[in-house]
Amino acid sequence: MSMTHFALLAKFGDTNIPLESCCAEFFGVAVRKANERACLQDLPVPAYKLGGQRSPWFVDAKALADYIDKKKAEAQCDWERMRA
Repeated sequence: MSMTHFALLAKFGDTNIPLESCCAEFFGVAVRKANERACLQDLPVPAYKLGGQRSPWFVDAKALADYIDKKKAEAQCDWERMRA
């Protein structure tokens, strides 16, 4: 378990993170747009519903942590390239 994954579990308290709780912070979109993108599976991580059609969308903490770690690694490479 990565530190990012652990931090997300501590922040949200569950492995199933409600999309409405994380969409603005991690994807930079409002809840309505995030729900539209989730319906099309157009988010950078898989989104799913745990119930019926009217259930809220969720993202997995590990998938979100992997996405964050990937973005951090890309930023680190860009930073190192600019400083070389």
